[in-house]
Formats: sequence, structure tokens, C-alpha cells
Amino acid sequence: MPMLIAMAVGILAALGAAPSAHAGFAITSFDNVATKHDGTTVETGAGAHPYALTTSIDFPTVTDGSGNVRPAENLKDLRVDLPVGFVGDPSVAPRCRDEQLDAYRCSVASQVGVVVVRQGVGSANVGTLTAPLYNMVPSAGSPAEFGFTTGLFPIHARVSVRTGADYGLTFRLHDIPQPTAVLGTTITLWGVPADPGHDAERGQTCLEFPPFPRFCQNSLGGGPGPSAELPLPFLTNPADCTAGPLESKASAASWQHPDDIESATSRSHLSDGTPAGVDSCDRLRFDAALAAKPIERAAGTPASYVMDLSVPQNDNPAGRATPPLKKAVIRLPAGVAVSTASADGLAACSPAQIALDRASPATCPDASKIGTVQIDTPVLPEPLTGAVFLASQGDNPFGTLLALYVAVEGAGVVVKLPGRIDADPATGQLTATFDNTPQLPFSRLRIELNGGPRAPVTVPKACGTYTTHAQLTSWASDAPVSSDSAFTVDQGCDRAGRFEPTMSAGVTDLAAGGSPSFALDVGRPDGQQDISTLDVALPPGVLAHVGRVPLCIEAEAAAGTCSPASEVGRATIAAGPGASPLSIPQAGRAATAVHLAGPYKGAPYSLVIVVPAQAGPFDLGVVVVRAALFVDPVDAHVTVRSDPIPTILQGIPLDVRRISVTVDRPGFMVSPTSCSPRSVTGHVTSAQGLAATVQNRFQVSDCAALGFRPKLALTLSGRGQTTDGRHPGLLASLTMPSGQANLAQASVTLPLSLALDPDNSQSDALCEYTAGQQTIPDCPKSSIVGTATARTPLLDEPLTGPVFFVKNVRIDPQTGRQVRTLPTLAIPLRGAGLTLVLRASSEVVDDHLVTTFDHLPDAPVSSFALDVKGGSKGILVVSGADVCKATQNADQVIRGQNGKAAVARITMATPCALAVVASSHTATSLKVTAGGIGSGRVSVSGSGIAKTSRTIAAATTATLQPRLSRAARSRLAAGRNVRTRIRLSFTPKGGGRARVAHKTLTIHGARAGRPAGG
Repeated sequence: MPMLIAMAVGILAALGAAPSAHAGFAITSFDNVATKHDGTTVETGAGAHPYALTTSIDFPTVTDGSGNVRPAENLKDLRVDLPVGFVGDPSVAPRCRDEQLDAYRCSVASQVGVVVVRQGVGSANVGTLTAPLYNMVPSAGSPAEFGFTTGLFPIHARVSVRTGADYGLTFRLHDIPQPTAVLGTTITLWGVPADPGHDAERGQTCLEFPPFPRFCQNSLGGGPGPSAELPLPFLTNPADCTAGPLESKASAASWQHPDDIESATSRSHLSDGTPAGVDSCDRLRFDAALAAKPIERAAGTPASYVMDLSVPQNDNPAGRATPPLKKAVIRLPAGVAVSTASADGLAACSPAQIALDRASPATCPDASKIGTVQIDTPVLPEPLTGAVFLASQGDNPFGTLLALYVAVEGAGVVVKLPGRIDADPATGQLTATFDNTPQLPFSRLRIELNGGPRAPVTVPKACGTYTTHAQLTSWASDAPVSSDSAFTVDQGCDRAGRFEPTMSAGVTDLAAGGSPSFALDVGRPDGQQDISTLDVALPPGVLAHVGRVPLCIEAEAAAGTCSPASEVGRATIAAGPGASPLSIPQAGRAATAVHLAGPYKGAPYSLVIVVPAQAGPFDLGVVVVRAALFVDPVDAHVTVRSDPIPTILQGIPLDVRRISVTVDRPGFMVSPTSCSPRSVTGHVTSAQGLAATVQNRFQVSDCAALGFRPKLALTLSGRGQTTDGRHPGLLASLTMPSGQANLAQASVTLPLSLALDPDNSQSDALCEYTAGQQTIPDCPKSSIVGTATARTPLLDEPLTGPVFFVKNVRIDPQTGRQVRTLPTLAIPLRGAGLTLVLRASSEVVDDHLVTTFDHLPDAPVSSFALDVKGGSKGILVVSGADVCKATQNADQVIRGQNGKAAVARITMATPCALAVVASSHTATSLKVTAGGIGSGRVSVSGSGIAKTSRTIAAATTATLQPRLSRAARSRLAAGRNVRTRIRLSFTPKGGGRARVAHKTLTIHGARAGRPAGG
């Protein structure tokens, strides 16, 4: 060996001078072929192990003036890209260390081929150096490395995987020492290094430089002779019979022009020149199988999901290798779905961060990591390890909502794969597809998705056996191999059949009559059935100032694009299984909103609940849930009836656990003024059809602090309808100051002069009992006896409606028969889309007609006017009196929702004209009774009397007693009559226009037999 080294050093030193002229640098010939044992026949069998792979490359030469053949430029770098799918397994031979290579002590067992370097030798001769090619301990960042020596110069060929491209194998020789003066080289890799056919070449370094004879010497590591290793395949043909001729590419650069890269391509061909690919793919066996299961077995919980894909490898050198996996379509069982809770804190990996088209490792953020990966490959001593990353929504190779990246590395190999995830839009069932995976062999691929409360997937909600189905396709055939893997869920089995929702509801300020915020929270335990619909009946008196809010128009309500002007509150959603559900809205994301809109599904108003489905890296758009607001026509309580709540969105189950709605627009909500215990009642249904009723106690306080000072005015109408048997009309006007307790009951007792007309109140024109008792009375127009109008600060328009006269009955306790009683009033008030029905009963108490409105809604009323028609068909009749001749008083008893009562005697206004309705006199004064007055100042004056005035607080008639003049008194005392024309005037309170009436009276003097003034 020392002699061989000395010869090589001397020859290489002589050849190291630069060429005399620059002739350019190129690859003049390039051939790369896998052959069978005979060394000439191309090995075309798919998955076969060729006897050898021989790569031959030549470079330009020049002949100097002395006739010496030299390279045109000195080779610096050489790269050879092997055909896609052509692989080698360096683990089949021991590895030699650098110091062993330098000392020619690599063992013959580590030899994997032969290198022939062609060099110029002068006199137009070409010499060769033949050296063993050894399997080396690879440098950091390289999966495999080969080495040989050219005298004093060790040369290494490092192997890499073309990550970011076709994942084929490449070997590179870098910074080849200039003195080697390479004219060309032939590198032969043995298909089975331990094959006895290579025994004669083991450990042999040979020099052949004419005119010197060929000289060979064994390395210190031994040789020639057999290898002590098992004959395992080192090289394997591709398994894709559709790819066409196998293509290799060589690239080279010289020391003189290192930046100029010269390339050449070689295609395999048969001896007749026909291009040769691989064939006989049908002879390959592909027995891939998938085992998949969650680590946790509790129904409906977030879980780590483990998938083990095994591909048994065939290492028989005389057989065919297992083809690599090309495509995997894995359909997870129904019920294994994306966990909404996983989005909290989750990030996504962008295309720039994964860099699929580059060889560098992925730089995805840690927060996008949703699992780990390990790949066991027979060609590397250690597994490839890495992670599963969530890809950016839409911005991924598939443009889909869901996609994954698998990124692994080890021993200098980086593999990055995109995976498409399809979620069934109706069920959420997941299908993962990885296609065109690298043509690199592996025996096992294990993916373990993260576990814990933020696990990306969930265990099915129901117990049972579930099967994962895989369709696995190799590069050798389009026919997939099916593999099924079952697992059992057998814990927490009772939860999926249960539905036990909870509810809490209340106001932020418990003071009666206030304007608080209202909050409603409905939830369900983890793992139970999904909430579908929600009907919530609010307590009477929990109302809102809907007239103050611009309503969201219907088109915007349907799209969830309502103006902020219509916003009345906000919503918070908790979604996802496990102990840590996702809360929406998340910090920094779009806010939720609750808007007030108009009629919807038969209700006068509605809520538009807008929830941006944004969490972590996902934006699924906007979820809009409408809720109709029904107002009860009897007590005005509000029922909120929601549309079905979505349970899945774009294939992602929402798994809504809690819905919280807060209505907090300032001045919008109104509290009851009754402190009676009430409740908020909810009726909740599940997506699977179960129903539950939930209640929450509700009671406001400090009702006694509210004032209650209603003001009622009663006015009779109809000139000429004031005497016995006539039918006056009646106008009742009620006003209520703001900030007081609401009305609960109102009762009015009319004077004896007014009664129900027995004929008109029993006529066939009345509304029938059954029709009048309907929630919304269905009465004929003939039963209308008046109109009513109510105004409330809650609405921007009044409520008006007819007053129906309705037959009434009672049940005789002795006979059980219906007995006709006094009719009732039914008043359906309509306005602003609402209908409220007021009812009044009538009875006779101590000969007085008493009308009572019971069970009035706990709602603020600013005014109420009831106008009962008079005339021939009027229901009121004057009974045995002339209402103009006496003050008509009625009695009110009005009760508030807070229990306070307003009891008062009301002087009724009449349609009577200002007039003297009675007069008398004494010897010294005249007594005059004025009728047709009211609240104000009345005065009387005239000839023979002193002007007299009186202030009237409230009265229909008033008596004044002006003093007679001295002359009048004297005439009366002398038995003579006094004739006077009096002037009666009345000025209403508040400065209205004065009314004046005149009347001539005769005052009779004293006569024989009767005193004066008789």
C-alpha cells in the first residue's frame, strides 16, 4: 500500500498543473444505468434490486504542446440526481469512519461499490485509478455518505433527499482536490454489497497509467474476499411503472469557473436504444394496514387520536421490495370530529412557514402544532420525528377550510407533506387525504394528535364500536388496499342520552320600575345532547322601550348586517367538549351583537343575535340566530322563541355548551312594578328531540317606594241625552305620571242617575260569550259600543281598538246551568304590531253600576281613554233624573301593581249648557242654582241683586245666594213683585273662555195670607 500511494502522489502531482489553454468546461457524456448480474442487461423490474448502478461521466480534455492529455478545467463539484423512487439502504453495510478511510483501514464489509477516476497521463494516454467506495459514517445533516481515496486525497460523496422537489436521492462530491485532474469517472454502487459476485473487487485499489502496467494492492482493511455481512439489498428500483424512462441528472462545476454549472441528463435505455422505465409492477406486494384509536375512551370528550400505518418491507435480495405509499385516504368514524374547544390559543402555519418547495425545515409556530409524527424507515438508523401542524384556512395547497402539514426530519432528511381534511358538512365526519407522498420506503408511520382539553378531535358522544376506514394506494398500482380499524367507546355512556339544561336569568338592578340590564344564561352539561331551540317566558312587567330603538331592516337582519343603531345587547357563547370550552367572542376578534328587528314569524318584534364564528386561526363567517318576541295579549309578558341553534358549521360541530345574552342598552329595559314573586320559565329542546323545562325565580324589590297617583276624569256626552230615559255617552280619561307604579286594577262606581239600559244591554247585537272569551275576541261590528286608546312610553305609537259589548254568564252552583249576567267589555288594543286585550266586568252594588278592569298588565301607561257611545243604542241610560240638575259624582278605586290604592270621588263633567236650573228667595236674598259648570269660577249678577261669585273645585251644579237690594226688599215687603234679569257667567279653571247665560226671574212679594218671598 505505501508503494501504491507513492506512485499515485507522484503521478497526480505531475498532472496538477493548470491546462495551457482554456477550452471550456462541460459534461461531454453522462450515463446512469442499473444492470443485472451480467453487467449489461438493464434491470427494469419495479422494486427489483439491481446488481449494480453504474454512473459514468466524462469532461472536456485538452492536449498541451507536449502531447499530454489534461482536463480542460479542474473538476470542483459534482452532483448526481438519481431517478425519482430509486432508493438505497445504507444500513445493510457497516460504516467506515473518516480516520479509517484516511489510513486505508475500512473493512471490506463496508464497501458498497467501486470508483474509477480517469486521468490524463501524457502522450495522449489516459490512466485510471480504481478505488473501493465505502459506506461512511455520515456527516451531520446527511442521511448517508460514501468515501474513497485518490492517493493522499480522501473524497466524500454525501447523499441528500430532494426535499421541496421530487424527494429523490442526490449525491454530491464537493471541493474535489484540484490535483486529481479528473477527465471522467465511473461510480458503481453494488445492489447487494454482500453478493459474492463482488468478492474479487473488495478492498482492491488499482492504478493503471500507461506505459506502466496495472498495479493493484489490497487495503489494510482486507480484501479481496467475501463479506461477513448478510446479503441484504442496498439498491432498489422505483415502483412507478407509469413514470416513463428513468431519468438521472448530473451537474458539475470547475475550480476555474465555480459559479458556472454545467448539466446533463441520462435516460435509461435497453441495448437496442429503447427508453427503459420500470415494469412488472403487478408483481409487487403491498400489505399496508392502519390501526387507529383514541387514547381516551370516554364518550364525547376531547381525545388524543393515534394512527399507526404499517407497511411491511421485503428485504429478500432475490425478491421485490415493497412499493412505497402514494396515497392514503383515511375516513375517521362518524362522531370523531373537530373539537371546537381546540381553537382556543390555536394558530396556523402559513405556506411561507411550511415552505413545501424548499429543503429547509418548517418554521411553523408552536401554537399550530396539533400532534406528533414518527416515521420508521429501513434506510435510516433512527426514526424521522416531527409534528403535525394546522395549515392556514384557505391559504393552503387545497384552498380548504381544514388542512394539515406533516413535517419530520432526522439524519439530514426533511420531509414535509400537505394533507387535505374534509369535514362532512352535515355530520362533521372527517376524511384525511395525503396524495403523491414521497417515493421513500417506510415501515411504520405513527401520528398522535394532541390530547387534553384542547385536543383537536373528540371521541364520539355515544358508546359503541367505531371503525376507521383507510384506502391505501402504492406507487405500483392505482388499486387501493382497504384497511379497517375498530375501537370501542365504553365510558361515560349515559351522557349522550341525557338532556338536563340549566338556566339563570335576572336583572342587574332589582329596584322596581327601574331600567336595568337583563341577562339570560342557558347551558347544558358536557357530553349531553346539543341545545336546539329555546323558548323563554319573561315575567310580566319585564318589558322594553322598543319605540326608542331604530329597528334593523329585514334584509340586514337575515344577513346579520344590522346597523349599530339597532343594537340592544351582546351574546357570549361557550362551545366545545371537555373541561375548557371555547369562549366566543375571543379577545381581539369581532364582537357579538344583539339587535332589535321588526316582525318575524308572527311576532311583532324579534332579536337578531349575531355571533362572528371566529376563534384561533379560523373565521367561519357569521352565525345569525333569530328570536321572535311574542307579547301576550292578556298580561303583556314577553316570550322569546329562538330559531333552531346551529349545531354544525362548515363541517365543524359547534357543540354549544352555554348561551349568554345580555340586553344592556341604556334606558331600554323596564322592570316590573310588582314585587310579587315571579319566575323566568324556559322550554329547551335538544337536537335529538328531548325537551326540558327550566325555571329561575325572579322578584324585584322596593315597590313601596314607587308613587301611585293616577288621575281619572269622567265626562258624559250627548246634548239632549241628560234626562230620564236618554242615553248619554261616557268618556273616561286616565293619566299617569311617569316613574310610578303601573296599574293593576281600576274600578268605577257610577252615580244612581246612570245605569245599564236593560234593553240595549240584552240585545242580540251583543258579542256571543264564547266569541268574546277568545284570547283575541272575535266579535261582530254590531257589538261595538265605543273605542279606546292607550299610550305608553314603551312604544312610539298609541294602541287603539274597539270596545265590544260581550254577553256574560255564570254557573249556578246548585244546578250547574249557565245564567246570564251583566255583559262585559272586551277591548282589543292594537298598535306597533301589538295586540293587548283589556276586559271589564259589570255588577250592581247598592243600586250603583260598578265597572271593574281586573288584571291590567304591569306596563307603564301614560294615558288611557275609553269612549262609550251614547244615543239610541247607547248602553248607559239616565234613570229617574235629570243629570243637569245635580252634581254627578262617581267613585274610583284604582290599585297599583305595588299594592297602593288611589280612592277618590270624581265629579263628572256633563254636556249640560250653562243655565239656572233652580231658584228661590227669602225676604232678603235670592238663591240661584247654576248648572252646566265644572271646575272654575261662577258668578251671578243682575238688577235688584248684589253680584256674587264662587270658586268651584269640581261640581256639576252650584248654588249662589246673592243679597237683594234695599229697593227690592221694600217692594217685596209691600207685597209687590220684583222682576229681575240675572246674568250667570262661568270661567273654567285654567283661564278658558267664559260662558254666559241670562234668565229673567219674578220674585213674588208678600200678600194677605202668605209671607213675602213665598
